[in-house]
Amino acid sequence: MIARSRIRCDLDLDSRAPGRRFGWLRIPYSRHESAYGVVPVPIAVLDGGEGPSVLLTAGAHGDEYEGQAVLRDLMRELDPARLAGRLIVLPALNLPAVLAGRRESPLDGGNLNRLFPGDPDGGPTSMLAHFVDTELLPRVAWALDFHSGGSSMEYLPCAMARASDDAALAAKLEAAMLAMRLDLALVVQATQDARTLPAAGLARGVVHVACEIGGGGALTPASVAAAEGALRGFLDHAGVLALDAPPAPPPRLMHVAGSDHFLFAPLRGLFVPEVALGETVSAGQRAGRILAIEEPERPPVALHFARAGLVVCRRVPAQVAPGDCVAHIATAAGT
Repeated sequence: MIARSRIRCDLDLDSRAPGRRFGWLRIPYSRHESAYGVVPVPIAVLDGGEGPSVLLTAGAHGDEYEGQAVLRDLMRELDPARLAGRLIVLPALNLPAVLAGRRESPLDGGNLNRLFPGDPDGGPTSMLAHFVDTELLPRVAWALDFHSGGSSMEYLPCAMARASDDAALAAKLEAAMLAMRLDLALVVQATQDARTLPAAGLARGVVHVACEIGGGGALTPASVAAAEGALRGFLDHAGVLALDAPPAPPPRLMHVAGSDHFLFAPLRGLFVPEVALGETVSAGQRAGRILAIEEPERPPVALHFARAGLVVCRRVPAQVAPGDCVAHIATAAGT
């Protein structure tokens, strides 16, 4: 028996009345400042009538901004009459983290994208994960979750999907990524953590993909345009909103398939990079060096890539601690 969520939604999620509706998810959160308070997470439904339902989310990590921007624009500006189906939109999914501009919620330290399927009796973040898993995902056939590198990393704009052992589902995921008008599509096998939102979506048979666009805690015209293009391409592919634009070149399909795709700092210091985001590197190539902060007399410690590939993600802050990821690569299928 599935436990019932304690979260109340202002909107009737079973209604297919056409039009645009705004409301809140109300997460109960009793605290010193507000004994009967709630955490109000904004939600909108745009319904154009018969057609599939699509879940669009951003702000699972509060310091990742491209998706937050384009989904807010979509909620206000898109005429629901143009839709052949329904959009359920949450542009600030982990609202406390969004307001704080941080990866985790300041209320309970929860990283929403590592808490699925959640717990209806847990903290606010775990309660939210449970609501998404039990109340939103079962109502949709398609889902797109926006991410970026956040405050600590920067990504090449890319579509991203988990590897799946279900051949039919894997083909649907690949087709959705290829439609998203980005230059790069990544099939991720290295971090198969079942506690993520995409993993929860796939477990329920939803064609659930994500994208990683930009980072560094900033927005740029290019990153916002990439997010907008990814959104429109995905909705067109799902058959919900026709895309009035010329065809885009197919993206480069690559894989992130093992721990040797990631490079970590072994000590505290300043990381001085020697390769750039988007650069193709060879196995054994030097990625940069770490300068010890407290020991200026200590020789630099060089870091090297374990294998060849494309640098798709890099660390932004120069100061690193042991275990910090400073870069990761993607490789072509079969390499």
